[in-house]
Amino acid sequence: MSTRMRVPISLWRLAMKFFATGIILTGLFVGVFVGIVGTGGAFIIPMLVYLFKLTQLKAQGTALLISASPIWIFPFVPYWQAEQYDLKVAVLLGIGIAFGGYFGAVLAQHLPQEYVRKAFAFVLISLAIKMFLQR
Repeated sequence: MSTRMRVPISLWRLAMKFFATGIILTGLFVGVFVGIVGTGGAFIIPMLVYLFKLTQLKAQGTALLISASPIWIFPFVPYWQAEQYDLKVAVLLGIGIAFGGYFGAVLAQHLPQEYVRKAFAFVLISLAIKMFLQR
């Protein structure tokens, strides 16, 4: 006879509803920052690592999966309406990112997660310092 306590199905569904609501509210919070600064990974990946306890690689993969969906059209709309974008640069850079990102992702699967996490942090810190000091 098992000594494990059985959780009633209705309690389990209620817990999952609160969990899903928490994830959606976290996404809403992160989405505000995405709309303000125009980037997702800088907010999404740390949130996935520290709040949802995903490994660095799983967080990066999850962030890329989110990016692959058409959700990014919504924060883009106000920039489109204000004509604050460069279509040519977006398309050409997107092509480069697609191919370079694939090879970088393959490489990341063979590196220790500690190196990947530190490289991610180094890039964020370096860019943050440069942007902060820029006039």
